[in-house]
Amino acid sequence: MIKFYIPDGHLEGKTLGLFKQAGFEISMSDRGYNPKIDDPDIVLKRIRPQDFPFVVSLGKGDLAVTGSDILQDFRLGNPRQGKKIKSLLDLGYGATRLVAAVSEEVLPEIKSIEDFRDYAFKLEKQGKKVVVATEYYNIAKKYLKDNDINAIIDKPAGKTEAWIIPPNPEADLIIETVETGRTIRENSCCIIDEVLDASSVLIACTDSLKDKNKKNKINELVELFKGAIKGKGKVNVFMNVMEDDRLPAILEILQDYVMKPTINNLKDGGFDVFIVIDERDLKYLLPKLRKKGGSSISISDTRMLID
Repeated sequence: MIKFYIPDGHLEGKTLGLFKQAGFEISMSDRGYNPKIDDPDIVLKRIRPQDFPFVVSLGKGDLAVTGSDILQDFRLGNPRQGKKIKSLLDLGYGATRLVAAVSEEVLPEIKSIEDFRDYAFKLEKQGKKVVVATEYYNIAKKYLKDNDINAIIDKPAGKTEAWIIPPNPEADLIIETVETGRTIRENSCCIIDEVLDASSVLIACTDSLKDKNKKNKINELVELFKGAIKGKGKVNVFMNVMEDDRLPAILEILQDYVMKPTINNLKDGGFDVFIVIDERDLKYLLPKLRKKGGSSISISDTRMLID
């Protein structure tokens, strides 16, 4: 039995979509913590992704989907426990940036992390320290040290950007995740540096990978997820080429999209041609194929691509 942690919050919908693309059906209530999955070898638990590195490192579960930034922050703060976690797969969704930002109203002169460092030095001469608010304490600690900034770091319970909003802000700087940066801009904040890029990752407990049965099941899941990720945005294109002398022109067009199309002889002459391409290329490819003799062209979604 594999215990798999799935995240609530902004990663939840795309994680459920990945499971569906890989062939699984999941049902759950909005407030439930134990979603149901149509695989008797998997049990699901739904909690916050910020907790996954901790519980997976303790062997409380076998697999989890979390953010690479969350994983990095945990490993920096818990190097020994961090070795109990293996990152198996970048899932390709939930892309965010971890940024440093200040209030344009409170600190309008600060446009870069170098400017903020100068500001921090000035406060130090007055016997004060800058305050930095972030949910990523260990990343922030390393980042500030690398930039030679001596600061007090605090971990707010949500709404980090509120800590630098006037009047009388609680912090001088925030280190926060953004997708589009819209919330930051709407609150008159200015991004002065990018700390790191992050995305969703599949992680496993290293002890689970030492168990033969669990390892086999985990490897199966990884292959299914890889296939689902690779198939996303791809389509199957089937067509007939009824005249033999038309095939070279068709193949010349296809060489810009695929290396080796599948070609079969039709019973009464002509060819059946099959390719898998990026859906975005259809609008360019289809008119060319029709013009050069492709017929009975059929398009279908690609659910998975497994090598």
